[in-house]
Parts: sequence; C-alpha cells; structure tokens
Amino acid sequence: MFVGTTEAACLLNISAQRVRVLLKEGRIQGARKINGRTWGIPLYEGRPRISGKKRGPEPNWSQKRHCGQNTLHFNRPNIDKNRKLKKIDPEAEDDYVLSAQRGSKILAKGHEVEINGPCRIV
Repeated sequence: MFVGTTEAACLLNISAQRVRVLLKEGRIQGARKINGRTWGIPLYEGRPRISGKKRGPEPNWSQKRHCGQNTLHFNRPNIDKNRKLKKIDPEAEDDYVLSAQRGSKILAKGHEVEINGPCRIV
C-alpha cells in the first residue's frame, strides 16, 4: 500500500514539510514519484520505513497514530438558539450545530455530515 506525504506525516506524527525533506534526502525507503508530481510512500507494518543518518541524535518517531481520531461535536446551545430564532423570524440564518475536530483543531463546521466507511456513533 502506498500513501502520500500528508498521510505519511500523520502516521509518523511529524509535519508534511519534514516528510518532503526526508524524501529529498532519500531517507524514506521505497518512495518514488508517481506521475512526476506526487510521492508514493510504501508502508511496512503500517508505517513508512526511514533510514538513519551517520551523525546527530537518533530519531524518535512517535508510535501514536493520529489518523482517524476525529470526533464530532454537537453544539447544543446553538441548536436551542436556532430553534428560538425560527419561532421569532423564520428567515433568520442558523448557526452551525455540528463540528468535526481532531484534538483541539476544528476541521469543519456545519449542519450535516456524511460519513464514508466504518463508523461508530454512541
């Protein structure tokens, strides 16, 4: 299986720019350019394999995987506020009632969500 630079960065818990630097140095094993523009990085046991350098400290790539740890938050105060506004003025614009987050970073806000693939809602 091959992944891009962003997915590899997520798996290694480093920035995408750092992954590009490692690719430029030729330190990610088996990586190759696809279509002359995008990188295809192979996974070994779920992670990219990175070769070490001769000098400097040993790399300590994080073992935690942050991919797929998104959460959905329903904003109950906005739901109540929207309900009250609709009684007063049916043409009023609604506030968002749903947000998708990864950690403390808000990925998206809105009124509806489409979930592709396996999911579990409790």
